[in-house]
Amino acid sequence: MNTLKSRLTLLFGGLAFVATAASTWVVSDLAVDALRKSTGQNLEEIAIQFRDKIDLDLYERYNDFKVVSAFVSPLLESGREAEIAPVIDALQHNFSSYAWVGLVSPAGMVIESNGGLLRGADVSQRPWFKQALKQPYMGDAHDAILLAEKLYNPTSAPLRFLDLAVPLRSEDGTLLGVLGAHLYLDWVANMGRTLMTPMRKRLNAEFIVADQSGAVLIGPPGSVRQALPEALINRMKTVESGYLTTALAFNDTPTETQDYLVGFTRLQGRGEYESFNWWVLVRKPTADAFTTARDLRTSLIMVGLVVAPILLLFVSLVARWTTRPLLKMTAEASHLDPEKPDTLIRLRDDYAEVKTLSSVLRDLIRSLANKTRELNELNAHLEQRVAERTQELEHANLKLEATAHTDSLTGLNNRGHYFKLGETALKKAVRSNSPLAVIMFDADHFKTVNDTYGHAAGDRALVHLAQMALQALRDTDILARVGGEEFAVVLENTTEQSAAEVAERLRASIAATPLILDTEELVLTVSVGVACLKPDRAASLDALLGLADKALYAAKAGGRNRVCCYSALPASANQPTPPG
Repeated sequence: MNTLKSRLTLLFGGLAFVATAASTWVVSDLAVDALRKSTGQNLEEIAIQFRDKIDLDLYERYNDFKVVSAFVSPLLESGREAEIAPVIDALQHNFSSYAWVGLVSPAGMVIESNGGLLRGADVSQRPWFKQALKQPYMGDAHDAILLAEKLYNPTSAPLRFLDLAVPLRSEDGTLLGVLGAHLYLDWVANMGRTLMTPMRKRLNAEFIVADQSGAVLIGPPGSVRQALPEALINRMKTVESGYLTTALAFNDTPTETQDYLVGFTRLQGRGEYESFNWWVLVRKPTADAFTTARDLRTSLIMVGLVVAPILLLFVSLVARWTTRPLLKMTAEASHLDPEKPDTLIRLRDDYAEVKTLSSVLRDLIRSLANKTRELNELNAHLEQRVAERTQELEHANLKLEATAHTDSLTGLNNRGHYFKLGETALKKAVRSNSPLAVIMFDADHFKTVNDTYGHAAGDRALVHLAQMALQALRDTDILARVGGEEFAVVLENTTEQSAAEVAERLRASIAATPLILDTEELVLTVSVGVACLKPDRAASLDALLGLADKALYAAKAGGRNRVCCYSALPASANQPTPPG
């Protein structure tokens, strides 16, 4: 045993064994801790995703009502309540979790609602109505009261709603009514099921949503209306989001004593309305959450036990290979006879290894140089590809932006972009103290066109009107389709007389240029209203459009296919809208 080979074997073998055992233990601890932390962070991230989804959906519902209220208020103010019902039905149809959407008078009577539910009912004492008289209101979960017996409920559990209501006001701030809605609380559970479906097999986790007091709103069977443990709530209050291990049994499951790994967070809310401060939790039994970690530790220890003997064998072979030249030299030295040249130690090329190593290094450097050149070429190619992709993305973004600003049928500016450009033109007119004119024109008897020739021909007619308008207007004029068959134009630095001349040229051009259909020619006419003002800082585009709209109505009432200027109207002119 007292040989160089045995000593090298014992020395490096012992080091290899100790290093393997220590590294296996340390790596297993680090891996297990990392896996536990990763699992907890996964649950926390899922809770945050669910929270963000709830926040986003609530904000979208709030924006739905802001948009609808902006559309409904002018209808109420002009006495066109009959046009409101389709808007309410469309709102409820587009988001099925609206249990009820209704328009309520300032006195608290339901004027209109989806499906006529509660029409004529007095809701003046409901909290959501009282709050919405002053400002937009979003109410926390509560049991259904008036609608409990009127809505279909496939479960034995009572229906629970969230409230959303906004006041409807005229331009001068007069209260016109309240637009209110009840959302099914199960909408949150449906979001949870949708979010969990792709992760159920991988995580085997459960969602829990609790209100700010800790009462469960959405959760596993038997947990609804139960309270979260006080200790858990106190720990969650210390941070915005996180994860922890805790007991999370509910009163109706006394045998449920196992611990859970729980990821949690809290609803953020927005400046427009007060947050519900709901808790969002994702729980998973620790027995499941840490099974992988325990298996990993066992696997790493087993691997270490297998690797250690292999390393010992490898060290023994390396020691034998390393000492072989020395053993040969030792054998030669034991037979050394200075008198016999053939017994001397053979002359060895001590630099053969260096020569080999230098050759290997030279080849390696050559290989690395080739690899570096290939990598540089690849990087250059990738940079070119990235630049091309970036250019394509910018082009796609420009195209998307253009799509968002244009009417899909006619290619003109849509209503939203028209108002944006119009407000800019108005500000320029105020700064330069120059007149600003608006032209509004509407296809005459357009309903007859649709009824007689079909909606496809109606669409062609709208495109035809748009093309004729583009030909008749200047490049600097702002043209848009603002309604079904209604178009509007903003003309900068233009007097009413000049705008009237443009309008007459437009009207005459359309009347003189029929639309060629498959079997006949369709003569279209338009009625045109013109208004102009020299704006000040208090002026608004809505007001100017209102003047042009009155002139348009006057043109309709005067027989259609004509141009009417607002300045030419009698002081008492406030005609009702003629049909078509």
